[in-house]
Amino acid sequence: MQNTPMDQRLLELQQAKVIEIVHQSARAGVQKILELALSAFYFADHVIQVVESANTLPRPIACQEGCYFCCCNQVELTTPEALFLGHYVEQHFADEEKKGLMSALRRSLDLQAGKHKVEMARIRPPCPLLQDRKCSAYPARPLVCRAMHTLDAEQCEEAFNNRDLTSPPYYAHRHEIYFSISQGLLAGCRAVGCQSAPLELSRALLDYFNQPRPVERWLQGEKVFKISRPPKN
Repeated sequence: MQNTPMDQRLLELQQAKVIEIVHQSARAGVQKILELALSAFYFADHVIQVVESANTLPRPIACQEGCYFCCCNQVELTTPEALFLGHYVEQHFADEEKKGLMSALRRSLDLQAGKHKVEMARIRPPCPLLQDRKCSAYPARPLVCRAMHTLDAEQCEEAFNNRDLTSPPYYAHRHEIYFSISQGLLAGCRAVGCQSAPLELSRALLDYFNQPRPVERWLQGEKVFKISRPPKN
């Protein structure tokens, strides 16, 4: 969501919520991370509901179950979302499913090696969490995934098949809301002294499962995730 407009008020409200949860919540460890991520998801959904209740959408959103074209993009997420997603996989995936996911994550990183973001955008590799045209971790999907939608399913499919980087029609206010709240999560993490840089999904999930106690260590201010940096032009 580069060049997406940002609502400073939404950013500040989410930042304040992060600070409140980390410093004041009696919950510890995983429960605190669940609260951090869910606060952002619920806040974004609430703001969108308020906006769209007051302003009728001129065109319906065309996305349907089984439509997976937007799931073939690189996903950036915040540290609370990465920890939340890792915990979801840990709790809901069977052992064989976890093994399959780890292999898919490593393949994804191998494909990304040495490539620029634009190159990856044209390749359109499927998300490692995509299974049978559905997200296998849908309840825990990051804000950037929740923002994705189209008003023209045929144009979306055509752009995917042609590796066209032009965005099909969408509602800009939804991207702005999700992006602003995502930035609020990052700002809140910085304010409380926790690792806050945007993460790439495959790298982040592998990091989550390749070390002990990632949630507790992140809350203690340790650098839990490696930062994937694209090659310079």
